[in-house]
Amino acid sequence: MQLSEHISLRPELGKETPSQVLFVQIQQAHGGVQKAVKTALKPLWENSLLKGKKIFVKVNLISSEFVPGQCTSPLVLDEVLKELTEKGYEVTFGDADLAAARQCDKAARVWGHRRLADKYGARFQNISKDKLVKVNVKGVVFDTLDIPQCILDADHIINLPVMKTHCLTGLTCSLKHFWGVVPRVRHQYHLVVNDAIADITHFLKDRILYNLVDGTIAMEGNAPRTGKPKICNLLMASTDPVALDAAVAEYMGIPVPEHVAFAAKRGVGILNYVVNGDGFKENPFLPPDTEKQPVFKWEMAFRRSFLKPLIFDTSIFNLFAWIATKYNTFWYYQREGRKFAKEIAGTWYGDELKGFVDSEALK
Repeated sequence: MQLSEHISLRPELGKETPSQVLFVQIQQAHGGVQKAVKTALKPLWENSLLKGKKIFVKVNLISSEFVPGQCTSPLVLDEVLKELTEKGYEVTFGDADLAAARQCDKAARVWGHRRLADKYGARFQNISKDKLVKVNVKGVVFDTLDIPQCILDADHIINLPVMKTHCLTGLTCSLKHFWGVVPRVRHQYHLVVNDAIADITHFLKDRILYNLVDGTIAMEGNAPRTGKPKICNLLMASTDPVALDAAVAEYMGIPVPEHVAFAAKRGVGILNYVVNGDGFKENPFLPPDTEKQPVFKWEMAFRRSFLKPLIFDTSIFNLFAWIATKYNTFWYYQREGRKFAKEIAGTWYGDELKGFVDSEALK
């Protein structure tokens, strides 16, 4: 691979040594994603970053329907699990259920993650079902948090977020991805999401070893669940989740989101970065339009109104959660998501995904 260097520094943010961000382009040949992942993981081995033996790999399994760009690609996870297990690491990977859906276990089957667990002898964990341990956070929003045992048991966390826009935070990537490690309460903190993400990632920062962004097929528009897939054919990686998310924002053509800046102020990482690897250039994403995403639009309206205690602190929330789930899994999927999936099935990615995702998902 011919390496180039793209320097993007923000001198007003200080003169600290910039963090390194690796940019890897995917070649559309058989096994091209796995080959790119191998390149993106080289810093782990070249710099001997892994000191312990227990690794938790945080994936995205936000949807039990197959719409490329929603969840971590099994092509990316395939190579990550292969390299870790071949080197003798004890690997657990997983994600959490949503507040409004119990999608995680089905998603792991549909997206092929369960099959990969069996293939490599890794353990899949729905972290919503794991034992929770109360820890002191002493953050801006959280004084304590209930953290799943599998997260606390890990010597290191390897983070595999998907590159997506987000109706609430503008961008969901390395930092926002850790919203999923507090499975039972996070939906109640949308009004203070920027500080809440900073609290969570500040607590986890010593465990977060490496972040590898899945940009094989990203998602733009009204993501994270109801957006439009965008084939980008790339991976981005760094030990610094703040720098990585800032670089991803630059790639997507959007300002650095507030939650990323808040995490930088809390010392989770820095906003200055250097991008190394294949040629880096901006690739603008369609921004979210909450006027066309009723779940986020009405949720935030109600949260800011006098109705908040009635709707979100009582059993009435279950009705709203049911409505939100039906919108995502039926209305969006039947009207748009299924069409997107069929379009991707007709591309090179459709052939590569055969044997990984549920066979019905590619029809």
